[in-house]
Amino acid sequence: MVLVLAGAAMLTGRGVVAETVLPSPPLFEPLKITEVAAGNVPTFPAPMWTAYGLTDALFWGRDNQASGRPLITSVGDGAPLLTARDAQFPFSEGVRAFYGQRQPGEHGWELGYFGVYGQAATATVGSLGSQQFLQMPQPIGGVLTSDGEVASFRYTSVINSAEANVFRTWTEWRTPTGAWRTVDWLMGFRYVGVEESAALDVLCCLEESGAYRSVPYGVQTRNNMFGAQVGNRTRWTWERWAFEGWAKAGILGNAQEQIQLQLVDYTGFVQRPALSSTGGTVGFIGDINLSAIYRLTDIWGIRAGYNLIWIDGLALAPNQFDFANVAGAGTGLSSGGGIFMHGANLGLEARW
Repeated sequence: MVLVLAGAAMLTGRGVVAETVLPSPPLFEPLKITEVAAGNVPTFPAPMWTAYGLTDALFWGRDNQASGRPLITSVGDGAPLLTARDAQFPFSEGVRAFYGQRQPGEHGWELGYFGVYGQAATATVGSLGSQQFLQMPQPIGGVLTSDGEVASFRYTSVINSAEANVFRTWTEWRTPTGAWRTVDWLMGFRYVGVEESAALDVLCCLEESGAYRSVPYGVQTRNNMFGAQVGNRTRWTWERWAFEGWAKAGILGNAQEQIQLQLVDYTGFVQRPALSSTGGTVGFIGDINLSAIYRLTDIWGIRAGYNLIWIDGLALAPNQFDFANVAGAGTGLSSGGGIFMHGANLGLEARW
């Protein structure tokens, strides 16, 4: 009888210990509801990721901080018709990327880059009438052109930034909303490169063929900024949503160069050869971002936000125009300019 019962147990599977296969732990634990002092507040699990990467498309506008000096004046009374600030920048595109690793509640490191390309501002002015022509400012303006009809100004800029940071992480649970707040205090090295060009072109001297002669004047600048930065990054994480913001500030040494292209008058005579000069100063960068993130999967999320960037201590290209007609003209270096950019970012992030 005992043998029969044992056989029946074996056939029905009773008494047999089945092996249980445990699933691998998820990146985020299931949502838990706990009692807290403020009432029933959902408690979301602590973020457990140890590596992250992001890439953003940037859509940034920029102001024109060039000096307001005249670039084109009327012949005779010298009234300004076009200044360096009359050209305004539209929004331009760029890209940003970061990769980093961290230990929750401990420390980490990251590498980052952003670039903004194709920033271009233009302005055009025409003569005031058949007897009121235009030219570049005196004293060299009257030598370069004769009876200018139309003048154009173009200002372009390319900005690149790279950084390497280490940071210390501090995490706490915020009971009012049930979110986890992660705070990173960071410090590191930052490079900023700003390359610019500015060009004037005056059309004058109408010929019998109906063509105008072109009198150009172009300058270029290079700014290579190196230095240290400090900052803070804070992130609030719920189950699928997160908000992240950072603020960074850096003091950077700036190795500058300005280049004057050959200056030729309307007759084809070289009034000034190509010239250049170098110098150095101390600059500053401030970098602020606030982004919202929606987690599509345990790893991937979509992010969108807004940015403010201030760069100071620059040699801006339009500030290098030199209309003097004496020895040494065109060899100076005008520094202390600034760039302010602002705009949106849209991209993806991965945390694993």
